[in-house]
Amino acid sequence: MRNLKFDLFNDCGLPGEQRILMFYSFETENRLPRSGILHYHIEKKRFLGPRHDEQLTAAALEFLQSIGRIASSSVISHDA
Repeated sequence: MRNLKFDLFNDCGLPGEQRILMFYSFETENRLPRSGILHYHIEKKRFLGPRHDEQLTAAALEFLQSIGRIASSSVISHDA
Protein backbone atom coordinates (compact mmCIF):
# COMPACT_ATOMS: atom_id res chain seq x y z
CA MET A 1 0.00 0.00 0.00
CA ARG A 2 1.24 3.43 -0.93
CA ASN A 3 0.00 6.83 0.21
CA LEU A 4 -2.35 5.35 2.81
CA LYS A 5 -4.64 8.04 4.23
CA PHE A 6 -7.44 8.00 6.77
CA ASP A 7 -10.14 10.49 7.65
CA LEU A 8 -13.06 10.36 10.06
CA PHE A 9 -16.72 10.84 9.20
CA ASN A 10 -18.52 13.23 11.54
CA ASP A 11 -22.11 12.62 12.65
CA CYS A 12 -22.21 8.97 11.59
CA GLY A 13 -25.71 8.23 12.92
CA LEU A 14 -24.91 6.61 16.27
CA PRO A 15 -23.56 8.39 19.32
CA GLY A 16 -19.81 8.97 19.05
CA GLU A 17 -19.05 6.68 21.96
CA GLN A 18 -20.39 3.63 20.07
CA ARG A 19 -18.70 3.61 16.68
CA ILE A 20 -16.20 5.32 14.44
CA LEU A 21 -16.62 5.51 10.68
CA MET A 22 -13.40 6.03 8.79
CA PHE A 23 -12.67 6.69 5.16
CA TYR A 24 -9.45 5.24 3.76
CA SER A 25 -7.62 5.57 0.47
CA PHE A 26 -4.39 4.17 -0.88
CA GLU A 27 -2.61 3.14 -4.04
CA THR A 28 -1.74 -0.50 -4.75
CA GLU A 29 1.75 -1.59 -5.74
CA ASN A 30 0.44 -1.52 -9.33
CA ARG A 31 -0.60 2.12 -8.78
CA LEU A 32 -4.33 1.37 -8.76
CA PRO A 33 -6.34 3.67 -6.47
CA ARG A 34 -8.41 2.01 -3.74
CA SER A 35 -10.75 3.52 -1.16
CA GLY A 36 -13.50 2.52 1.21
CA ILE A 37 -15.03 2.82 4.65
CA LEU A 38 -14.08 1.06 7.88
CA HIS A 39 -16.56 0.77 10.75
CA TYR A 40 -14.99 0.35 14.20
CA HIS A 41 -17.32 -0.45 17.13
CA ILE A 42 -15.76 1.08 20.23
CA GLU A 43 -17.62 -0.95 22.86
CA LYS A 44 -16.98 -4.27 21.07
CA LYS A 45 -13.38 -3.23 20.24
CA ARG A 46 -13.54 -4.55 16.69
CA PHE A 47 -14.12 -3.66 13.08
CA LEU A 48 -17.57 -4.59 11.76
CA GLY A 49 -18.60 -5.41 8.22
CA PRO A 50 -16.68 -7.12 5.44
CA ARG A 51 -13.24 -8.45 6.18
CA HIS A 52 -10.43 -6.12 5.23
CA ASP A 53 -6.74 -6.65 4.70
CA GLU A 54 -4.91 -7.10 8.02
CA GLN A 55 -2.32 -4.50 7.04
CA LEU A 56 -5.11 -1.98 6.42
CA THR A 57 -6.93 -2.64 9.70
CA ALA A 58 -3.67 -2.60 11.68
CA ALA A 59 -2.81 0.80 10.17
CA ALA A 60 -6.36 2.04 10.88
CA LEU A 61 -6.12 0.94 14.49
CA GLU A 62 -2.75 2.66 14.83
CA PHE A 63 -4.28 5.85 13.35
CA LEU A 64 -7.20 5.76 15.82
CA GLN A 65 -4.79 5.27 18.71
CA SER A 66 -2.51 8.10 17.53
CA ILE A 67 -5.38 10.61 17.49
CA GLY A 68 -6.71 9.42 20.86
CA ARG A 69 -10.01 7.95 19.65
CA ILE A 70 -9.32 4.49 21.13
CA ALA A 71 -7.05 3.12 23.84
CA SER A 72 -3.94 1.23 22.83
CA SER A 73 -5.32 -1.92 24.50
CA SER A 74 -8.08 -2.27 21.87
CA VAL A 75 -8.15 -5.54 19.94
CA ILE A 76 -8.58 -5.91 16.19
CA SER A 77 -11.21 -8.40 15.13
CA HIS A 78 -13.93 -8.60 12.50
CA ASP A 79 -17.61 -9.42 12.38
CA ALA A 80 -19.34 -10.05 9.06
